[in-house]
Amino acid sequence: MLGITLLLGAIAPLAASQSSPPATQTAPAQPAAPPRLPRLARHPVVALTFDDLPSAGALPAGDQRARIAATLTSELKANNLEGTYGFVNAVRLENDPDAQQALRIWIDAGMNIGNHTWSHPSLADTTVEAYESEIARGEPALAQYAGERDWHWFRYPYLAEGETLEKRNAVRAWLSAHGYRVAQVTLSFDDYAWNDAYGRCLAKQDAAAIAWLRQSYLEGAAEYIQLGRRESAIAFHREGRHEIPHVMLLHAMAFTTLMLPDLIELLRKEGFRFAQLPKVEQDPVYAQNPDAALPYGTSFPGLFMDSRRMTYPPFTPHPNEKLQSLCQ
Repeated sequence: MLGITLLLGAIAPLAASQSSPPATQTAPAQPAAPPRLPRLARHPVVALTFDDLPSAGALPAGDQRARIAATLTSELKANNLEGTYGFVNAVRLENDPDAQQALRIWIDAGMNIGNHTWSHPSLADTTVEAYESEIARGEPALAQYAGERDWHWFRYPYLAEGETLEKRNAVRAWLSAHGYRVAQVTLSFDDYAWNDAYGRCLAKQDAAAIAWLRQSYLEGAAEYIQLGRRESAIAFHREGRHEIPHVMLLHAMAFTTLMLPDLIELLRKEGFRFAQLPKVEQDPVYAQNPDAALPYGTSFPGLFMDSRRMTYPPFTPHPNEKLQSLCQ
C-alpha cells in the first residue's frame, strides 16, 4: 500500500563541463561524467519495521493472517529482533478473529506496535480534522493490545506528510501534543509489489515463476538498499563512518514470510547491524524538519531531496510489468 515516489526526470548523470571547440575543428564525443556516489560505511545500522498490521496485502487462498504473524515473529526472534515495530490499521481488526489473533501473536512474541491511522487514508486526500480523527480512532485498539508498551509511534500512510505546509504543520503539531514520534523511513524497495504475483503463482503451483519472484525480490532489495543509503548521504551530508542509522519499511504479507530469512541474510552480508526503531531515531538527523510540502509520499531523505531539487543516484526500476502479468 505504499508508493515511494522517485522523480525519474531528476535522475540523470551530470554532464561533464566542456570548452567550445574552434569553429574549424570537430570536438570528439565526450562521455557524460557519472554523478559522484557517496562512500558507504562498512557497518551500517538498520531497524526493521512492518506496515499495515494485522492484514497487509492480499491473502493467498487457504492462508491465514495468524500464520503470517507467527512465521514472521519466529524469524525475528531467531535473529534477536524482539521489539520490532509493526504499524496498525485498527479497522482491520473489526469482526475478523484471524486478524485479531495475528495481532495477539505479534504482541505475545515480544514485538511492538504503533499507529498507522484507523483505515490508511492519505493526508493529501483528507482534511486535517478528519486525519487527526483517524489517528485518534485507532488508539483504543493500540492501548488494548500493547498494554504497558509504548505505542506512541506514528507512520504516515503512503509516507504522505501533507501537500501544503498548513496541513503538514497542523498534523505534526497534533502528533507532538499527543505524545507521538514519527517513524520515518530511509530504506524501502516497494516489497508489497511482489505479493499479489506470489499469490497467483502459488495457486498455479508455478515453481519456476516463484523462483523468479524470489530472485527479483532480492535483486531489487539489494539495489534499493544501496540507493536509499546514498540518498541519505546526499540529503544529510553524512557518509562513510558518519552514515546515519536507517529504518527499513516492510509489509507483513504472505510473501514476506517466504523472503524474510533471505532478506536478513542479505542485510548481514551488506554489513548491517540491527537496532530497534526508538534507538535508531535518537540520531539527531531524525529531528531535522525539511519544512516542505509535497503532493505525494516519499522517504525521509526523499523529503529533503525533492524539496531541495537534489539529484538522485541512478537506479534500475522494478520489473513492475512482469510482476503485474505473471501467472495471470
